[in-house]
Amino acid sequence: MKRSKMIFVLFGLYVLLSAGGLILFKLGSQDLNISVSKNLFELKISWLMLLGIVCYACSFLLWLVIVSKLNLSFAMPLSVGLVNTLVLIGSYFVLHETITITQWIGVAVIIFGLFLIA
Repeated sequence: MKRSKMIFVLFGLYVLLSAGGLILFKLGSQDLNISVSKNLFELKISWLMLLGIVCYACSFLLWLVIVSKLNLSFAMPLSVGLVNTLVLIGSYFVLHETITITQWIGVAVIIFGLFLIA
């Protein structure tokens, strides 16, 4: 696989890991327990939260590779638009959140903007 194609495969993986990590954070946050007692900080997290942290850490490492190969002025808006869109879609299907028509219109505008910069 050519280097130019590989960077876009990595970019796609970055988007999936970032959006997946955020959705896993939301799912795992329901079981989050943070307490402080007698100068001791205690944090109990679920396996979903831990998996979200792993996804997000991996996406960060991929991001370092991506920005070393692509212009930041191209990579940043593209990644933010794709991650935001994927989080909204994931929130609808995985978290069963209600998405308003205004949010769907916003997604359409984002996708149109992505075509303009790509």
